[in-house]
Amino acid sequence: MQKWSALITLSLAFFIIVIDTTIMNVSISVLVVDLNTNVTGVQSAISIYAMVMASLMLIGGRLSDVIGSKRTFLIGLVIYSVGTTLASLSNSLTMMIVGWSVLEGVGAALMIPTLQVLLRNRYSGADLAFAYGIVSAVAAVGAALGPIVGGFFTTFISWRWAFRTELVIAIIVLVMARNLQPDEASADRPKFDYVGALLSVVGWSSIVLGILLAQQYGFFLAKEPFLIGGLEFAPFGLSISPVTVGFGFLMVMLLFRWESRLEDENKDGLFKPSTLGTPFLKPGIAVRFVQMAVTAGFLYVFPLFLQLTFEYNAMQTGLALMPFSLSLLVMAVVGARLSARFYANHLLIIGFAIVIVGLMAIGASIQPGITPQELAFGALFGLGLGLIASQLLNLILSLVSPEQTAEAAGLNSTFEQLGNAIGVALIGTLMLTALSFGMQQGISASTVIPSEAKAPLTAGVEESVQLISDTQLEESLTAAGADEAISTELLDIYTSARTGSFKAAVSLLTFFSLLALVLSLWLPKRKLVETEAAGG
Repeated sequence: MQKWSALITLSLAFFIIVIDTTIMNVSISVLVVDLNTNVTGVQSAISIYAMVMASLMLIGGRLSDVIGSKRTFLIGLVIYSVGTTLASLSNSLTMMIVGWSVLEGVGAALMIPTLQVLLRNRYSGADLAFAYGIVSAVAAVGAALGPIVGGFFTTFISWRWAFRTELVIAIIVLVMARNLQPDEASADRPKFDYVGALLSVVGWSSIVLGILLAQQYGFFLAKEPFLIGGLEFAPFGLSISPVTVGFGFLMVMLLFRWESRLEDENKDGLFKPSTLGTPFLKPGIAVRFVQMAVTAGFLYVFPLFLQLTFEYNAMQTGLALMPFSLSLLVMAVVGARLSARFYANHLLIIGFAIVIVGLMAIGASIQPGITPQELAFGALFGLGLGLIASQLLNLILSLVSPEQTAEAAGLNSTFEQLGNAIGVALIGTLMLTALSFGMQQGISASTVIPSEAKAPLTAGVEESVQLISDTQLEESLTAAGADEAISTELLDIYTSARTGSFKAAVSLLTFFSLLALVLSLWLPKRKLVETEAAGG
């Protein structure tokens, strides 16, 4: 048992990180009420969490080289514990963002890159392969059980106790961490790249924040001016969104130029850009980025659809996600067994094809009057995603030499989290835009709503429309003293527009999946006989 104590410790740590986001996804409706916010606010918290991880993942990997992997892991674990404590006590969206999105995100970004190093420090050969397999299984089980665990806590106890349970596990991990083997002492520890770290944080964060700002200020042209200290900022009538995204891309370009310069001068940096010159690595990471955007987008849209359309509680939502979760888990195991018989890129293409068929079936079934049973195609989506998960990360890491594995894994992890953040941000922005457009079209075409009331209603929709349930809308209309006929008409218009917004979201996910399938055509024909790394 002593031999595997380090594996148990790291698996527990990875489990709470994997399960964490699913708690938020199934608890959206309750969080909206308890934190006195709206769906957009919770969506922003989810995106910011992934954004923080994306911007700090490379930093976490480099920090482990500078101060040691065990120390970096422990610092990350302590920060994560403080964050989950603060999240459990949150009484506002701001407090939740600070605790969950920022502190937990920072902690996870320090812990994840050190997992592989700590496993390699303790195990080798067949033992290392077994350890990687266990960590991969933990990730799959966490993803499958997350909706159920989160739903149970939220419905029967409180979502706060889900975070408190994470804290208990984190404390257990902290006590067990003495079994982790530290890095060998070295006199030539690399220097930390402060300039690269700053460019990484500012660049990746600006891209994600720019997309989030589009919800309020518009994708391209400004719906309203952005205020800075009372001064309006809308250059040439542009929204702050494309300006911020453009600034982010500029910072990322500078990051790559800076890191290339350091590499050319044989100095220590966050990463070596030359690694991306490895044949097929760029399309591999691009596929991973898009796949994670699709996964995160689906896990945001599907629970939200269940909670707003059928008014499911968190537990019902978790149970409704079971066909997806179980099919994902089963196919992840089956797919791993297929690795020795079939080319990985062929399995990826088949996986994305199944995902596309599943999403198209879900999109076609989203109509007014839909029943929960018609969403069973989520299982088909899960099958495809499980097949993809069983192949993609191992294929990416098989493209590089053993010396480049840590470098490639760090870049892959960064783009994974960036895909998570951008996927949720884009989907949320698109849904609000589609909802607003559908509402305005419905109000304009209505023969029940008086002409003189249409303009103020349309203006109100454009300014403050949000995704809510039918019951919430009925309560708002009743509180406002609206005429019964107009209330019924507005409810019908809103329901239709909300359905359209979900269809638009699924259409975007389908497009992304098609893009990933096309990108997979550029990957090499290669059979993966054995697992090279954990994750998935």
